[in-house]
Amino acid sequence: MLVFGCRGREAPLFTGEPYLAVWAGDADRNNSDFLAILDADPTSATYGKVLRTYPVRSRGNEPHNVNVEPRGDRRLFAGGLLTNRTFVFDLRQPLAGKLVTVDDAGPQRRLWGPHDFVSLPNGRVAVTCVDPARYRGEPVELVTAAGGLLELSAEGRPVREIPAADPAARGLIIAPAGAAAAPPLGRLVTTNRGHGYTALARGEAMPGISVQIWRLEDLQLLKTVLLEAGARGEENLAPATARFLRREPLVYVNTAQGGALYASDSVQTSVPSFRLVYDFGADALGADAAVTPDDRWYVEALTGRNRLAALDLADRWHPKLAAALRFDRDPDDPNRARAGGPSGLAMTADGTRVAVADYTMDVPGYQRDGDRRVYIVRLDPGTGHLWFDEGFRDELTGEVGVDFNRTRWPHGDTGPARPHGLAFVTPEPPPPEEGRHAAHP
Repeated sequence: MLVFGCRGREAPLFTGEPYLAVWAGDADRNNSDFLAILDADPTSATYGKVLRTYPVRSRGNEPHNVNVEPRGDRRLFAGGLLTNRTFVFDLRQPLAGKLVTVDDAGPQRRLWGPHDFVSLPNGRVAVTCVDPARYRGEPVELVTAAGGLLELSAEGRPVREIPAADPAARGLIIAPAGAAAAPPLGRLVTTNRGHGYTALARGEAMPGISVQIWRLEDLQLLKTVLLEAGARGEENLAPATARFLRREPLVYVNTAQGGALYASDSVQTSVPSFRLVYDFGADALGADAAVTPDDRWYVEALTGRNRLAALDLADRWHPKLAAALRFDRDPDDPNRARAGGPSGLAMTADGTRVAVADYTMDVPGYQRDGDRRVYIVRLDPGTGHLWFDEGFRDELTGEVGVDFNRTRWPHGDTGPARPHGLAFVTPEPPPPEEGRHAAHP
């Protein structure tokens, strides 16, 4: 059976996933941003504990996304929206990892705002960049200045920049943000969320309304596809997260400001098109999303609704709401309010656990905070039901969810932080001979 999807393989690369990597920014931007490693093994006595942190020796990066799909080399690519930096961590041994590369964009760089990271078949990484260099948000820039793709080597070194400008799409905002690849189809899909997410931008972020289809082999732009609005007239605003199914050539794209979900089964054709398949409603503010390995459940963080929602995909073109979990209430006491604002999301390889970061971003064009906690949510593979994993508690307060508003970290007393990018990780297995020796002392 040929398996479709971002992973491009029949079995997940990692199993077990005893650790959760969290890409976080120092809250007051006075100290270094860092990657935190949390105990994500439900059988561990230290479940939920912050076991290790890796400061990156720079601040104010506004840490955002990391690569969603695990890599064979166990490297984690993590971006800073405001400084145009990409940080590459070696997590072959998550508790003895290291920062191996920093792509620090110089003045010659034409694209800014690294957002999503997709591994390519050749081991390199395609990085979506929402804004062109020195974008300020002037009216004339909106539809004339395009973002694009940055190609990095497996070590995190810049290879080339690929502008996403499309002469056939004049009048559209071109600002690649979300991305997903389907190796069996030879396609990469990126979403034009909008301009205004980098340091020099002024005014509110301006949303796009299109997605782009690229040839995966050489990152050649093939088509810019307009998303048509629905009955509300705004469902197509700010296409955000793209996710492929594993067993079918179908991709889902949600919209941030539009609060809706679109689908396409034709991105591999010469005439790709997308259809509106679900409307979460005005002000839902769709964020990160994931699809379970069996293609049955689509899970999305709804920042504006302070909820995590699960859609039943039994009918691919008519998803139905199966469950919604509130993040603006204390899991231990539903009568006690919390800030709410789930955004970052990662799913385990078996699809039964979802990590959620309750913070979005703070850039000139868009600000959205939350309670700055990281939660683990359980998903019932039979019903789609969602519930908080109440065993995943803060080691200091004892409350459900690991609180990043703390004073002390393994790397020092640097104060509160804001978590966003998430990835479940598993250590590299020992060599076969080492394993045999351990089994037969």
